[in-house]
Amino acid sequence: MEISRHQFAQKLSAIEKAIKECDVIAIDTELSGLHRPFTPVRLYSMEDRYVEYKEATERFLIIQFGMCTFKWDQPSGRYIAKPFNFYIFPTSITGQVQTNRVFMTQAQAFDFLVKQSFDFNKWVYQGVPYMTREEEKVYVAQAQKRLNDDMPDIPVDDKELEFMKNARAKIDEWIATENPEDAEGVNINTRNAYQRRLIYQEIRKYEGLTALGMPGFIRAQKFTQKQEADRNKEKLEKFEKDLTTAIGFRKVIDMISDSGKTVVGHNMLLDVCHMIGQFVEPLPETLPEFKSLAHRLFPSMIDTKNMCISEPELRSIFGTSTALEQLRFETNKDTFSNPRIDMHPEFPRYITEMAHEAGYDAYMTGAVFLKLTSFLDKTRNPEKYPADKEEEEVPEEPKPVKVDADGWDISDQEEDTEWNLEEVEETYNYGSIRVDLTNAEGKMDNVLKNIDNKVAIVRTAYDYFDFVNPEVITPQSNAIKVSYPIGTVFTKETAARLFSKYGKHIVEPNDDTSSYVVFENLKEPVQDVEIFTITPVTKNLQ
Repeated sequence: MEISRHQFAQKLSAIEKAIKECDVIAIDTELSGLHRPFTPVRLYSMEDRYVEYKEATERFLIIQFGMCTFKWDQPSGRYIAKPFNFYIFPTSITGQVQTNRVFMTQAQAFDFLVKQSFDFNKWVYQGVPYMTREEEKVYVAQAQKRLNDDMPDIPVDDKELEFMKNARAKIDEWIATENPEDAEGVNINTRNAYQRRLIYQEIRKYEGLTALGMPGFIRAQKFTQKQEADRNKEKLEKFEKDLTTAIGFRKVIDMISDSGKTVVGHNMLLDVCHMIGQFVEPLPETLPEFKSLAHRLFPSMIDTKNMCISEPELRSIFGTSTALEQLRFETNKDTFSNPRIDMHPEFPRYITEMAHEAGYDAYMTGAVFLKLTSFLDKTRNPEKYPADKEEEEVPEEPKPVKVDADGWDISDQEEDTEWNLEEVEETYNYGSIRVDLTNAEGKMDNVLKNIDNKVAIVRTAYDYFDFVNPEVITPQSNAIKVSYPIGTVFTKETAARLFSKYGKHIVEPNDDTSSYVVFENLKEPVQDVEIFTITPVTKNLQ
């Protein structure tokens, strides 16, 4: 289901229902650009990589967001998918809300999107706007002042003194006239926004008068108590409508966060960074703060790329071919037949493939996740899965054909003369098995416990990015552990002085007395030097 700017408010209830009722949520994004300019450095520390991702969220935007929910349907023995596709555009045309954003685009990213038939006109004209939480607070505070007529006065320019003098005279004359031609109000013509603002603040000085904005003029009018109440109600409703429109897509992010459901992505670290930085709040300065914030917003995240890299049963199948399209192709084979997944009948957009549209990629990601998880569970817990039994088909004996007087065949259903209106059609059960995402206590202590809140990351010493616990370095021939006395300062500059002759490297602090140094291509053993003791990681982690 594709949802445009003008449909968004109307479809919010359907989005909320899908999120609340589902078992798992898959996400995907398309971005206006990916990374900062090319750098020859191939290895980064985790802190360096976070800085790179943080800079990317400040430069580029999510321009299309895909979300797909998956709900287990017990009567039919299958999962029902509801994919949503949103174009996201930071328009400022949202009532009184002015969020005039500046962002960057990357030519290579747009070239790719063009080849995938991305509709840039739809993005600009129908993209859903958004507002961060801090922007919402600022807007609400300003709107409350407008609602309460609590706006500060602005100075009157010399060139507008005559205009204001004439306006006051016109208002005073209308008030002093016992039976004016227009008993309800007086109109003050204005030429620009500045004059309108001056008239608004001038009318506030008259007790019992209310300013009404009209095209080309401001109307000073006396309201009855009921009229004043009706006008305040109208202003409040307009404010709430404007606010809902301006908050826009962040409502979806809030719903996902509030649900506490598992969020699945593919190579999703950059997606998570953008989701937070663009829709919730700017990314924090330090890596630990980011981890804490991300885990608080999305307490359970699973990366299908990391699944295939980390789990030995999957690694033996996929090897290094972990692109989403490849995973989708492989999991369509009989080995990954469980569970069955079908589209909800009200969501027919992706009956045919639309790869690289965010909504479809989210659907692929979620489907791959469920099939990978089921495969791991069946491999490790075969007793939960009944053995497949091949039933011998017994051919039915042909029945005599019944015909009417005109020679037309008569079916058994047509032979009945009375219809049973209370008869309920039996639901066909496909017989697939539900995937155990959590146990009875809601904990992920099954096949997912080792990959929950871990996402794929490359060009670092670590095997993955962990949102909750310290990352892990597995034995590798290109890494050493450098130990030193407590209080020793071991910096990148120190490492460069000691180890530059061995080639390019990165430094990953471990604790107060040691750090890891990972080389791009270490060809000879590293010896102890000065006060530093060298231990190959292959030995240190045994």
